[in-house]
Amino acid sequence: MTQSTALTTTSQQQSPSALAFLHDGAAFEHLWRVAKAFSMSGMVPPHFQGKPESCMVALMYAEQLGEHPMVMFQETGVINGRPSTSARFAIARANKSGLLQGPITWTEKGQGDALEVTASATLRETGEVVQARVSMKEAAADGWTRNPKYKSIPGQMLRWRAATRLINLYMPEVLFGLGVKEEIEQVSVRDASPAAQTGGSVVADLNRQIAAAAQTDAVTTPESGESDTSQPAPAKQESVQAEGPPFIRVGTRVLYPIEGIHAFEKLDSSWLSSDRSQEISGEIPS
Repeated sequence: MTQSTALTTTSQQQSPSALAFLHDGAAFEHLWRVAKAFSMSGMVPPHFQGKPESCMVALMYAEQLGEHPMVMFQETGVINGRPSTSARFAIARANKSGLLQGPITWTEKGQGDALEVTASATLRETGEVVQARVSMKEAAADGWTRNPKYKSIPGQMLRWRAATRLINLYMPEVLFGLGVKEEIEQVSVRDASPAAQTGGSVVADLNRQIAAAAQTDAVTTPESGESDTSQPAPAKQESVQAEGPPFIRVGTRVLYPIEGIHAFEKLDSSWLSSDRSQEISGEIPS
């Protein structure tokens, strides 16, 4: 058996055992008991504790991939409904798979926003040098930089991205369909404004909503036609037009849109940006 086929051959040899629980009741019961034992331990990560069904799936992956169960518990989890692992685990599996002549290597070019990282490897079977490149320009365009680590450790984050792209392109059998959390774990930004969906002005849309809300200060009951004074009237909200950056006024508070924010939303009588950034308030300009 050559090293180039080590990973594939090993997985094929393990497949009958990995699938035994599907047709062998005793194998299923044994796997379930082992999973329950792991789920009761404080040594497994919190997302596996008290979840024997998740532990059982992790054990199946461990058997299929030929990894120790504790490695799978430490390196796997569910992100956005998909079983996922870390970039470092993917790189480690690729380096020891026997599919490469030596480990994955990287080269960096440029700095700051011009930084580019290329991951390279040599396929053992053909001798071909394969590469995958990512850049900070791509990271910004695709929204990866919403993860603050792209600002604190950009080189490392790009290395992980480049390596997992290389693995998915040229040796997908290394992961057997597992996702990589550095690729699918993104900071979600909620943008619920109609303006964002239609391409209109956010400030103009906010002004329309505030103007409509101001007309509902007095609540009239259908029976008497008189104002209902049992409930305090909501604070009057209005838009303000002035020179300089556009802003809105809610009661006595002035809020300015922050650069890069797509929408605001009403929450507990305060206006907050959709990405939960700290609101900016100040005195009403003269």
